[in-house]
Amino acid sequence: MKLHFAKVNPTENMTVFIRNQLPRSCYIEIANKIMAYGNVYAEQVGFIEKAQDGECVRLQMMGGEFCANATRALAALLAYEDHKSVIKKDRKMNIPIEVSGMEKIIYCHVEETNDPIEFISSIDMPLHKNIKNLDIEIDGQNYHMQLVEFPGIVHVVLKNEKIKDKTNFFLKVKEKLKDLEYEALGMIFYDEANTFIEPLIYVKETESLVFERGCGSGTAALGVALSYEHQNDMNLKVNQPGGVLEISTIWKNNTIEKIYLKGRVKIVAEGIVYISRNF
Repeated sequence: MKLHFAKVNPTENMTVFIRNQLPRSCYIEIANKIMAYGNVYAEQVGFIEKAQDGECVRLQMMGGEFCANATRALAALLAYEDHKSVIKKDRKMNIPIEVSGMEKIIYCHVEETNDPIEFISSIDMPLHKNIKNLDIEIDGQNYHMQLVEFPGIVHVVLKNEKIKDKTNFFLKVKEKLKDLEYEALGMIFYDEANTFIEPLIYVKETESLVFERGCGSGTAALGVALSYEHQNDMNLKVNQPGGVLEISTIWKNNTIEKIYLKGRVKIVAEGIVYISRNF
């Protein structure tokens, strides 16, 4: 089977978009094959669908989750293609996108750079639904964490803990949270001294567990956690394995009123991928 795709790089959170209109029942199988080392190879897969609003498009992620980086990446791709949904003003563009895991349209803001295949793409993040402190005992040791719940994805932020086997640690935390409802669950290991995160993301529907090179919603979760800790606005450049993402929060009346995520996105490849199944 031939599928038309684009591969995009938002902070090395390598994302493949499938352009064909397909039944959602085959998304998981396609995504798992595309993410494999012997195929296009990526950290995640999104499917570009027709939106209810005929002018914009819909991004349906492989497990029905919300992904901020994939949304930013698709906005950059639409800007690159001069899609009809792009609202231009000089070198800046506003782009509405319907996204899985979200009830409302997400707005992205894209700026051109001197490189025609690279853009600065920003997103007005959906506000978190909940934040709470967690104290979890793992192997006889107590760990203090913050659980930040966004629509479509939940992140656990762990600060300044030296964990040798992060995958095993995550699986034990996941088991402790087995009654929690989510489409995707992330563990954000935060090195405060270097403003560095290492994101580990589990998507329930595809049962994928990936150390992502960059994580938009995980960066936003860190911003939320620190805003509540300091009871103030946050403006951070957050280092991660794939580069830097900027997160800003506005703190007012003892809560966060706005979350803004910004980073570079590069168009990597376009073409046809072959999948060994007929749907």
